[in-house]
Amino acid sequence: MKQAFTLIELLVVIAIIAILAAILFPVFAQAKVAAKKTASISNLKQIGLAGVMYVTDNEAYPFMSSPSTQTPRTRWPDYLYPYIKNEDVFLAPNADPVIFGKIWAHNPAKKYGGYGYNFQYLGNSRSVAGNANFPFTATETQVSTPAQTIFVADTNGVRRDNNTVGAGEYTLDPPLTSTRGSGKASGYYGEGTECGSGPRGCRSTPAERHAGRVAVQFADGHATTMKLAAMDDFNGDGTLDNGWWNGNADPTSR
Repeated sequence: MKQAFTLIELLVVIAIIAILAAILFPVFAQAKVAAKKTASISNLKQIGLAGVMYVTDNEAYPFMSSPSTQTPRTRWPDYLYPYIKNEDVFLAPNADPVIFGKIWAHNPAKKYGGYGYNFQYLGNSRSVAGNANFPFTATETQVSTPAQTIFVADTNGVRRDNNTVGAGEYTLDPPLTSTRGSGKASGYYGEGTECGSGPRGCRSTPAERHAGRVAVQFADGHATTMKLAAMDDFNGDGTLDNGWWNGNADPTSR
């Protein structure tokens, strides 16, 4: 005659399963984060290679976008797409889908977002009346330290205080306003109702999506992850600077 499990034995088995689950679930979560980090670095490496080829072909970095009067509007992903031929590469893993707000010029049925371009130093397409600094695109020789110059990275865009996206789903601003400027009175990508409160509330800010780190692509083609605080402090002295952004690895230059 077969003997059934007792209630105590069943409770012990259930307790063991619960303990194992409690141990393994964080491991699975960490593995998922690590997988998305790997996917993001892979995306950025492809974007970086496309950027290097674009600069070689055009002897300059791409504009962040076409003029707002152009239809369909083209932006830096549209300029790099011919070198990659893969729309999904421009969707940032781990990003909130609310950041996927821009439409492809060649395929209006699909959107992209979550990776931002260092537009203030590499290619600002805004026109400002009476200001010869705009529009601007950097030549290859103007970026003297490509291995230390941010090209593209995870972005949160410009966020309002309620965490909605006001603008900048495809751009990045440096921590400090640049001498050249952004083309807006704020000195950053956003202005007015697009912005949150605080001194940098109009900034299109890098996003720490990968265990507190930002996936970053540099102008020479290599990619890595960094803490936002490190991206905003080139020499590590605890003071904000634009050293990783300005193309010459000089923390004193804006």
